Amino acid sequence: MKAKFVGISVAAVFIGAAVAASAQAQQGASFTMGYSVGFLTDPFQAIQVDLTVAAAKQAGLKVLPVANANGDPGKQITDFHNLIAEGAQGLITVPTDSDAIVPALNYAASKKVPVVDIDIGPAGGKVDMIVRADNLRMGQDACHLVGKHLGGKGVVLSMMGDQATTNGRDRTTGFADCMKQDYPQIKVIQQPTYWKTDKATAVAQTVVTSTPDLGAIYMQSDSVMLAGVLNVLKSAGKLADVGAPHHIYLVSIDGTPLALQKIRDGLLDAAISQPLDLYVKYGLWYLQQAVAGHSFRPGPTDHNSHIVEYKGNLMDLLPAPTVTRDNASDPMLWGNKTKG
Repeated sequence: MKAKFVGISVAAVFIGAAVAASAQAQQGASFTMGYSVGFLTDPFQAIQVDLTVAAAKQAGLKVLPVANANGDPGKQITDFHNLIAEGAQGLITVPTDSDAIVPALNYAASKKVPVVDIDIGPAGGKVDMIVRADNLRMGQDACHLVGKHLGGKGVVLSMMGDQATTNGRDRTTGFADCMKQDYPQIKVIQQPTYWKTDKATAVAQTVVTSTPDLGAIYMQSDSVMLAGVLNVLKSAGKLADVGAPHHIYLVSIDGTPLALQKIRDGLLDAAISQPLDLYVKYGLWYLQQAVAGHSFRPGPTDHNSHIVEYKGNLMDLLPAPTVTRDNASDPMLWGNKTKG
């Protein structure tokens, strides 16, 4: 499956390290893999799909056509049934709804088909491993960046992700709880965007034009929010370089190529980079191990992360670095490993 978005040619994306590591971990064994993605409405998910499929094929796996639920939780359950009926012996999934995915996960478990969940965690059900960043921590990191910049006083817009997903809930909760505890004099305006670019742009338009003392904007996904926010600020005459008078502090999560470029351009203050390449690398590794009959346990890993228990499953919490102008050109960031 190929998908193209403005500014990113997904077909051109390639991360050799993830592919090579996956192939090495497989050590010659092969099986049929299915991929169930909840939505493909933003570049992050499309890149993740392409990288995972490429790495799986390089590892010698047979990969069924990617099943895109297109935001429909019911369709994702059907997709699980169809992929298993088509011969999937292991599944990678990204839920469209963290609660609604549970019956699909339980169905796969009843058929003894291992499942590894990447990026967006499920609220229950049975999976062999969840591979994602600590989204609560990312929200907290964004909170401290904003709080310190505003000096503990002012107004910030928090552009929420979809609260039907663990990522949306955690990024919102981490930020909001941190603000209440550490920066109680900062007013937080929370607005839902549902991971939708048009909704995010409309939210930014409304708040920017109606809040003259707005001092910061926290974007829970620069993949779907950043371009619209920058356009709104420019149209409103409020787009100023980082460090300039009246600059509205901007921090985002994802670390897309666009975000890293805007940091280098001096328009975005900071981004918390999701380890997309590591989702691919370790998502496939855990699936290969699970299909081979191996199990896992809580504790530190050999790749600078920690496996914890989460709602009856195990979750490998991968590190998510903060990116500023000082390290925006770091070649190890996934957003610098893509070709646009």
